[in-house]
Amino acid sequence: MQGIKKDILLQNEINKLKAGGGGSGTVTYDVQDLTLEGTTDATTAVAFYGINLIETATTSDLATRLPLASTGKQVIFINTSTLPILVFPSAIGGTINGIVNGSATIPNDGVAYSFYCTENPLPGAWTWTPPAVGQIQLQTISVAHTNGVTTEAYGVGNVGAQLINPPGPNWYDDINIAGFPTLTFTPSINYWATANFNPARTLVTTKVYSNFLPADTSVPGWVPSVSRYVAYSTAGGGFANYSASGVNLYGGQTVPAGPTNAPAEVGDYDTLYKIEPANLVQVAPAETDAIGVGQYGQYYYTFKITIPSVCATKTYDFDIFLEHD
Repeated sequence: MQGIKKDILLQNEINKLKAGGGGSGTVTYDVQDLTLEGTTDATTAVAFYGINLIETATTSDLATRLPLASTGKQVIFINTSTLPILVFPSAIGGTINGIVNGSATIPNDGVAYSFYCTENPLPGAWTWTPPAVGQIQLQTISVAHTNGVTTEAYGVGNVGAQLINPPGPNWYDDINIAGFPTLTFTPSINYWATANFNPARTLVTTKVYSNFLPADTSVPGWVPSVSRYVAYSTAGGGFANYSASGVNLYGGQTVPAGPTNAPAEVGDYDTLYKIEPANLVQVAPAETDAIGVGQYGQYYYTFKITIPSVCATKTYDFDIFLEHD
């Protein structure tokens, strides 16, 4: 979203806001650029009442806070940067859509999103209407692991298509896509997944649920990780293979209530899961978070699941969900 195209999009959004302000069509909004800071509610970037334009965001600076709560007032965000951004309440204890100390994710789609203050003074309460989110669910990925040896398994859950501990020193030595316009999939196309969204969507959140229990590791913190890799054609022709955002289950949460099967199943009590916003772990270039059909063809993705050697001998199951805008 660059140059004239972005300017037109911004003006269209601003015009729509003015047109929706009443019969006179004379509503006036202050319009300012907003500079983001940090990734948590400790951010020092404070939005203002009016239209906040966000043109730049990075994985280390993508957050802002709402202004001092004032009932009935409105804050508007238009994000044309390369990343979704995070918006936090104006103060600790504040709410957004009823969630205390929660955050809202504003996609980088150039659309205006409005936050309304419904309660003041501090800590304040806010409401907004999030965009609709789509979701892709992969087939369950099962990885057989033996204690004492690290296991690395590549694939997307297709039966018979799982590469275990390949010999190549780099991931792309063993699993990659090459060629143009005729593609060569290594080891085969069954190790990759794609989607037919046109235009392409952007990854918003990765959710990983497992049957891993805290008791399955002898070293606290040594838990499975899920790496994502992508391949897509570039302007020069041919396919490039990239590392992309992933999910390390370290720091994840355990299911607080549920069944207790033996052996444990995904979603059982005390099993580990993690929900990872993509903008916190985005890996350049930004296209690594694209899903669907790009300017030069399909975006493909695959996963590597790593289980540390200290984990118990067991078949570990993983359900992966990709949420997109």
